[in-house]
Amino acid sequence: MVYRIEFDIAAVFVTLFMLYFIVFKKGLSKHANRVFLGMLVLNFVSEISDISASLTDNDPQYYPFFVQCFWNYVYILAHILTAYALVIYVFYLIGYEKSKRNALTAASVPVMIEILLLVTNPFHSLLFYFDAERRYCHGPVFGLLYMTALAYMIYSCYLAIRHRRGISIPKAKGLVFFMMISMIPIVIQIFFPYYLLSLFFEAIGLMGILFTIENKDDIINPTTGILNRFALQTALDRAMITGGHTLILFKIPNLNYYNKMIGFENMNGILNRISSWLEKMFSSYSVYDCGRGHFAALCDGISEEAVDKIRSESMARFEKPWGKGKFSLIFPVQFGVIHLPDDAKTVENLFMIIDAPFDGKLSTELDAGKVIADYERNVLVERLIDKALKNKSFEVYYQPIWNYTTGKVQSAEALCRLIDDEYGMIPPDEFIPVSERNGSILEIGKFVFDEVCRSYKEDRFKSLGIEYVEVNLSVVQCMSRDLKEEFDATLEKYSLDAECINLEITESATTQNRKILLDTIETLKSRGFTFSLDDYGTGYSNITYMYEMPFSIIKIDKSILWKAMDPVTGEGQRNAVIYLENTVRMLKDMDYHILVEGVETLEQKMFLEKLEVDYLQGYYFSKPVRKQVFTDYLKVVNA
Repeated sequence: MVYRIEFDIAAVFVTLFMLYFIVFKKGLSKHANRVFLGMLVLNFVSEISDISASLTDNDPQYYPFFVQCFWNYVYILAHILTAYALVIYVFYLIGYEKSKRNALTAASVPVMIEILLLVTNPFHSLLFYFDAERRYCHGPVFGLLYMTALAYMIYSCYLAIRHRRGISIPKAKGLVFFMMISMIPIVIQIFFPYYLLSLFFEAIGLMGILFTIENKDDIINPTTGILNRFALQTALDRAMITGGHTLILFKIPNLNYYNKMIGFENMNGILNRISSWLEKMFSSYSVYDCGRGHFAALCDGISEEAVDKIRSESMARFEKPWGKGKFSLIFPVQFGVIHLPDDAKTVENLFMIIDAPFDGKLSTELDAGKVIADYERNVLVERLIDKALKNKSFEVYYQPIWNYTTGKVQSAEALCRLIDDEYGMIPPDEFIPVSERNGSILEIGKFVFDEVCRSYKEDRFKSLGIEYVEVNLSVVQCMSRDLKEEFDATLEKYSLDAECINLEITESATTQNRKILLDTIETLKSRGFTFSLDDYGTGYSNITYMYEMPFSIIKIDKSILWKAMDPVTGEGQRNAVIYLENTVRMLKDMDYHILVEGVETLEQKMFLEKLEVDYLQGYYFSKPVRKQVFTDYLKVVNA
């Protein structure tokens, strides 16, 4: 029988290509990569030894007997170890290399038996032998080698399918497919041993694994060159199953700010330095770039002492500048330690912790429990918002606005309130941001506008001295191009003029998409609406916005007043007084009407009256109240 070695020769070139690619192109950053390299080396040894053994077996008269024996023994040993290496590789992929050591040890029993049989084969010839003419012959248990290899592949397929969350479903399917490809020649070669197909098919299967499982292009962050959040998600899926892992977080604040300050290219260079430093710090573990200046290291079996050492070294390093020359910066850092799965029960919770912003005021320790509690609270608030919209249980409260000239309540601000039967009052500064994020603010805004118009008409606000009601517009509403049509329909429904409504826009809204905002305001202005700029002086101001937008009233934020005259002590900061006085003077010179919020004491009222502020609003007059209380109040103060 003559062995055909053409397929083995082809397999050698395929394997050499893969060895070059993985060593020189992709690197060996993880244990699974190193095991895969070991599989390639074993496969290469199998191919070379199989070719050499076949040549000596085809023409034994030209080769010494010990050479013929040597290559056959090397081939069988390498082939045995390759099948077992596949099992180890899958164990590393699914994260069971440490947590399931007993299973891995049990899987090694067949290969140990085979090695023992191979070592003792010269004495019993159960695996193979040479006849009188030095022809290679299979022994009575040689088929055990094929059956064991087949069993290892089936077991590997089972592991990949059973624990596919650890390597993602597409990659699990790819792994199973290529292992099935490798099984085909094992069956063929049992019946046609002179066709040396198995190693070629194994090489093709390994190449498939290289370009699916081992392909890093979709899991590497192109900026920093380290693993990205997609790779982290896969790793966390596995870690949450196996347990015993610690996730260490590093957060740099305000990445967009630094990008604008020193430029994207320079900031990317700094991020690269930080990534390189983290990779050296966590040389035995994987480091991930989670985006927005947030980094993570996933550590298996790390001790608390090691974590404390990393914490102190990290805090010390971030006290020193990153970068060079004029682009050298010192960043505050937030350091976080999360034990899996004790500190977070789901991967969703983990990414919520990872993505939670860091304000960057100073270096600090991340409180994972608080982040999770805030997240769960947001989920609850979302549910309560949906419930209130469904049941139409939002309420509109009214806070009177005092006219300095007439000494009466001329208008009021409509404020939405969420009061749940079970959870009570949900503060507006809690449910409004949540509703803006999930888009329900559009429905809430529509409800408030409808309720205000209905009340203005049915409760005869005009006859009670209310010329208009101020209705807040959120950032999301300001971006809606259908806003005018919605408002028109409501005004027509209640036979009201647009002059009955003054629309409040916050300063933060003016920093959003200016073109869409200007288009919206101009459209609403043409319909007859008037506008107020709310929260003036809270830090978003740009005088250009006031030039461009048709505001009739500027509402000065209460924080300005309280710094000028504290509502509790009556004292104030000299510079705050100067700032408030000059702001009022400037706005008057610009022909704006002025409203000051947060008036809580008679002293504040008298101080603002001296400045001839047009409108006053605050608890001194009334807190926000239900409609019936508001109308009763008007009947007294406006009598």
